[in-house]
Amino acid sequence: MTLVELKDNLENVEDILNELSFSRKENISYQEGLEREISSLEEEISLLDKVSLLYKHLIDTQLDKKKEKIEKLVTFGLKTVFPDQNLKFHINLDQKYNGIYTTFTTEKVGEAIGNVLDSFGGGLVNVESFLLRIITLFQANLSPFFFLDESFSHLSEEYVPNCGELLKKLCQDLGITVFLITHQQLMLNSADKVYSASLQKGALVLK
Repeated sequence: MTLVELKDNLENVEDILNELSFSRKENISYQEGLEREISSLEEEISLLDKVSLLYKHLIDTQLDKKKEKIEKLVTFGLKTVFPDQNLKFHINLDQKYNGIYTTFTTEKVGEAIGNVLDSFGGGLVNVESFLLRIITLFQANLSPFFFLDESFSHLSEEYVPNCGELLKKLCQDLGITVFLITHQQLMLNSADKVYSASLQKGALVLK
């Protein structure tokens, strides 16, 4: 190999080394950029985790407050209608299927606790169901007019006047209007207006 050829080869090697050196610098720069990006993403993920925990705490707090408010309202209604029974209404919240699973229990303090349908009479079911419907309608911002057709048919006669007073108080305190169809005469003592219906010559007549 002549000196000229050797010189050319060395120059080629230098060019290759320069290219490799440049490529290495680019790779290092790219790697450093990726590392900065990964670090930035890790910071964002950490921040999002903290925000997520904060929102979960806020949601849980609001949920607990709303739960407590509903429990108090239903318990108040039960105690108003059944003053001789120490009743309490409970809402149970459980995490299930990536969501919140809700169950209701009714307690007769010191005696029994369980599902109202299984552990208590039909009258209590009527009252509890009515109160929960009112709460549901208010949560959905629906009309303040309630139409009830024999909704308290299983309520014992001794508790009917108390139920009438509960309806009247709810109407006054919540600004709602209840239209109640009933055969329970004692319920009418709490009504603002009473209409009697009769069938005359095939037509319904209200008085």
